[in-house]
Amino acid sequence: MNNKNIPLFSFWGVVQILLALGALGVLTAKMIWGLGAVTNLSDNWPWGLWVAFDVGIYIASAAGGFVLAALVYIFKIEAFRPLVKPAILIAALGYTIGALGIAVDLGRSPLIVHPLWMWQPGSIMFEVAWCVMMYLTVLYLEFSPNILARFGLERSEKVHHALAVPLVTFGILLSFLHQSSLGALFLITPDQQPLWHLPLMGYLFVISAMSLGLSVLTIFTIVTAKSWKLTLRIDVLSKVMSIAAWILVFYLGLRFYDTAQSGHFSAFKFDSFGWLYIAEVGVGMILPVILIAMKKVRESRAGLLWASSLIFFGMLLNRINTLVLSHAPARTGSYFPTVWEFIFTLGLIAGAIYVFRLAAKYLPLFSDNKAGLPETVAKNNPVVVPA
Repeated sequence: MNNKNIPLFSFWGVVQILLALGALGVLTAKMIWGLGAVTNLSDNWPWGLWVAFDVGIYIASAAGGFVLAALVYIFKIEAFRPLVKPAILIAALGYTIGALGIAVDLGRSPLIVHPLWMWQPGSIMFEVAWCVMMYLTVLYLEFSPNILARFGLERSEKVHHALAVPLVTFGILLSFLHQSSLGALFLITPDQQPLWHLPLMGYLFVISAMSLGLSVLTIFTIVTAKSWKLTLRIDVLSKVMSIAAWILVFYLGLRFYDTAQSGHFSAFKFDSFGWLYIAEVGVGMILPVILIAMKKVRESRAGLLWASSLIFFGMLLNRINTLVLSHAPARTGSYFPTVWEFIFTLGLIAGAIYVFRLAAKYLPLFSDNKAGLPETVAKNNPVVVPA
């Protein structure tokens, strides 16, 4: 099974390999010489670029997997089935590089396995650790039919099909638990700038992750469709981004309500934090909602790419603001990532994208592309399927 339209050593494929090797080099240096050799982190600034991406972005980007799985397997909305396999793979890769990044970000990386036998049920991070481990396992189990199909194990596929709904349901529960717990973690950090320190942080984290996950899925779909000459499912992506927009509207309503009720709007000033807030909420959240409300935007490749990219920008800035920058009032000095921190971050992302490339080439990742389409649309837009 090999899709000839997906080159492994194109220009961008080689760039992804080199960046991934760079990340491997940074990982090796950190394991040998410690965090101080590759980062600007310190006791005063213990969280930086890596934790913003590992905890904030990689794992949150994976929420598209459980949203799409729920729509198809639980709510039986077949129009979204073509996107389920890519969504679950993106989720699995997001959790994988998130877990790897967190391990490297720890001062003593080997100790990441301690939650397996050193139980602390009163700790939020203990609950997050176990949920991430279990959900990562569930994601790979959900994706396993693609690997089974590659080797012609039809009987195993049938067993998996019978377990699909329980797996998806358990995965949704785990994702909700740890996404909300990550947000709730900041309820015990009162040194945050008030605009990002809200009583309903737990709910806000999981809701925003759902919108982010659908946006990342849309970006992946548009870029890979153009690069690999696959059919671009504008009709399906339009629905996906409409859902993302409604989730974002609900998120903004809850966030504004929470900020007003807690009296934290009084902390808004036209200083550096105020402009960060305007960029995050105005440019990265309100603007894409307005764009998606326009039919012309929803029905165009460029419009969907712009809208989904703006949501990604808004959520990226939200996680950086929440996990790193909003703690500045309680810190002394300053922090800016080293070049090695940037290389490791980009390398993890590039490595995940290259694994997605390999899966698309050798596994039936796009074999459901015609599902849910009107016959005339499928006929006029032939799908390039791995042969």
